[in-house]
Amino acid sequence: MRVVFLGFAAEQVGVELLSAELKAAGHDVRLVYHPSLFDDRFQLRLPRLARAFDRRDALIRDAVALAPDVLAFSALTATWRDGRDLLAAIRAQTGCKVVVGGVHASAVPGRVIAEDCVDAVVVGEGDHALPTLLHSLAHGDGHTPIENVWFKAPDGTVVRGPQAGFIQDLDALPFPDKELYAEEVDVRRPYMTLTGRGCPYRCTFCFNNYWARLPARSGVKGGRYVRQRSVENVIGELRRAKARWGIRYVDFQDDVFTVDKAWVRRFLDAYRREVGLPWMCLTHPKYVDEDIVRWMKEAGCTWVQVGIQSVDEHYKARSMKRHETVGDVAWAIDAFRAAGIGVRGDHIFGAAGEPAGSQEAARRFYAEHTPSRISTYWMTYLPGVEITAEALARGDLDAAAVERIERGEGDAFHGWGTVAPDDDRATLAAYEALFRLMPAVPAPLRVRVPASAFARVPPGALKALSTAGDLAIGLAQRNPNHLQFARYYLRQLAKHATG
Repeated sequence: MRVVFLGFAAEQVGVELLSAELKAAGHDVRLVYHPSLFDDRFQLRLPRLARAFDRRDALIRDAVALAPDVLAFSALTATWRDGRDLLAAIRAQTGCKVVVGGVHASAVPGRVIAEDCVDAVVVGEGDHALPTLLHSLAHGDGHTPIENVWFKAPDGTVVRGPQAGFIQDLDALPFPDKELYAEEVDVRRPYMTLTGRGCPYRCTFCFNNYWARLPARSGVKGGRYVRQRSVENVIGELRRAKARWGIRYVDFQDDVFTVDKAWVRRFLDAYRREVGLPWMCLTHPKYVDEDIVRWMKEAGCTWVQVGIQSVDEHYKARSMKRHETVGDVAWAIDAFRAAGIGVRGDHIFGAAGEPAGSQEAARRFYAEHTPSRISTYWMTYLPGVEITAEALARGDLDAAAVERIERGEGDAFHGWGTVAPDDDRATLAAYEALFRLMPAVPAPLRVRVPASAFARVPPGALKALSTAGDLAIGLAQRNPNHLQFARYYLRQLAKHATG
């Protein structure tokens, strides 16, 4: 069968893994891609420019010309609304089957399968479910349940398959199919991959909060949620990638790369000998120590991403299920920076119930323990997670607001979020600008610059200022995220200019 994936704004390793699985089963797999220039839902939103560079009509023409049997989409909540419209338009012209998976569909499968343009939903891991579904579409009776799949039978009823446990042997899966995205993104720098699956935490705002419990819907044991590929398997992938793509930088996208200290040591020893490229990862203050920081530096790590979110540890423990202390976070930032490893610290604004003085406390903390980059987000309620249900119970959200979120119509992470009232925006925007610009402020001055310095600047202008400042700082630091972002825009603008 010909399977066409719909992509938005970024490479998705999960889709590349599915593509590799389908190609191994003999399917013809293609990609139609919307670059989402100037409205990528996560970093940059400039609606007027986005309209000028929109390629919706061209994408539909490309998809129709491919004559897909199946159109597949791994949906994020931020991409679901626009993705749904494109799926409907392509399906109307081709008659293809539409399959939706990903974190959004897994959170609200009933709402997604109810869409007229959707024929099936993959809930949870799709590595085995999607090939089985395609075989059923080609040879099945249209009524037999499939694990991890909800689909519409010929009579229109929804057949809900049971949830399977999580895949335990990750070495049995193929390497990601980088060919799928190679025309749209530079897969060499960074080369994105996963060494494992799952997260040891259940932060109330994160998809892991519900994803880890998916098998329980069918009353089955899920098996280990945090799983690791073998050292040999990951090194084999990277050696092949060096030979095939000439990769220059590696981005390990695991939720917590350093979760297993013994594995980290074995892997980094092998990585230093056999790969030897600079790299970055995500980690957590509770899963690093002096040994790990030293091993990471010796193996070529140049940047780490650490979720901080708030420095009010009592609020974080109560409302976010994050139990690291301020001391844990300070130690991690200082240890990485002392080792010469850049630190990207993530901070959330607009979290409901966070004490009024939390941002000022964060200002003082960051002035003393300054990440190389402070990456800011606004609390964006997502479907299926605890913090959304709690907001509904408290009355911060009503049923209509939750319905809009489930339809993918909430605000983006870099908008104003879904909880900050209008009268807080000026104050929070001032802190956001200060945090994003702080890494460029000389150390003796950081503690002296108050958020009130931005008090007279309109919130919208502050957002523009802080975005421009963050970009300039990142490029000056040669931050791999910023360089990737710049290269992506140059590549896509050049494609746009040549037709």
